[in-house]
Amino acid sequence: MCLHKMMLEHSAASRIGTSHQLFSERLVAGENLIMEQKSCCVAKTTSATESTEEKQAVEEVVAAEEQVYQDALVGATQATRKLVESCKQLTSQFRRSTAYKILTRTTQPSHAITLVFVSFILLVLWPNIVGQPSTNASPAKNVAQRPSVFVSLAYFGSFAMHFGAQMWMTFVSGLALYFNLPRHTFGRVQEILFPKYFSMGAGLSAVTLITFIKLQQTAHPELTSASFHSWDPLLLLQLVSLALCAALELIVWLYLAPPMLRLMHQKYHFEASETVGQEVGHFAGAENAQLQRSLHFKSVHKRFRQIHMTTAMANMVALACTFVHLHFLASRVEML
Repeated sequence: MCLHKMMLEHSAASRIGTSHQLFSERLVAGENLIMEQKSCCVAKTTSATESTEEKQAVEEVVAAEEQVYQDALVGATQATRKLVESCKQLTSQFRRSTAYKILTRTTQPSHAITLVFVSFILLVLWPNIVGQPSTNASPAKNVAQRPSVFVSLAYFGSFAMHFGAQMWMTFVSGLALYFNLPRHTFGRVQEILFPKYFSMGAGLSAVTLITFIKLQQTAHPELTSASFHSWDPLLLLQLVSLALCAALELIVWLYLAPPMLRLMHQKYHFEASETVGQEVGHFAGAENAQLQRSLHFKSVHKRFRQIHMTTAMANMVALACTFVHLHFLASRVEML
């Protein structure tokens, strides 16, 4: 019995020892697994942090590149807008001033501008208007000189810009807008472009005329104080064509465009009340009985058509004058 009891106790102790050993091994294995999981989590966290840092670094580099290589057009547009807004503010301040009110309410600005324009041209031409016929008494003084680069640049630049503006407005912009926009929308666009077009044309024609005279006087010093009777008829033709072009565009800008635009507004007001004016490429007012019965509308429409036709004819004559001078330049290409 004692022996059997001892064997049982030994067997129980062995089992208990084995159980402790298995428990210890499992505990160690669990600890190892937990350590591995912790290390994996740390590695994942580290990799995620590194990935986030890399993304941030890439974003910073891209932002820096965008800042360095920012679109120049956007910057130029913003600068132009700021400049235009500042000019508008200055203009608005000037219009609220007492000097502007006195100028616009007590005088005719168009007459004043015309007077200044014509006076300046006459001041440049005066030595030739009152001059004497040219003589060859002192040929040493009649040595041709090289014209100033600034004068040549002003001459060719003003003529090229003027001719390009005339071709664009007459044959491209006007026709393209008329046949692609509603008639009232086209009129409002032309309302903005017309004054700027004719004022720019008058100024550029004046610059071309003055610089042309200076270039001729530089190339032929005997013409500096000589009467126009001594000038070559071909040169006189250029003077007449340039002066006529400048005068026509000045007249249209100051005396024809303002009343034409006022009549256009009155005409559009009548047409809008009868839902006319959204047609493209033609006038639908002749088909409206209400407009045809309105004597006031017919009178406004007639006066508008007359001034508009006069303006168109003046523009075509000015363009013909520009072509005359273009032919003169083309015939002198070999001498340039």
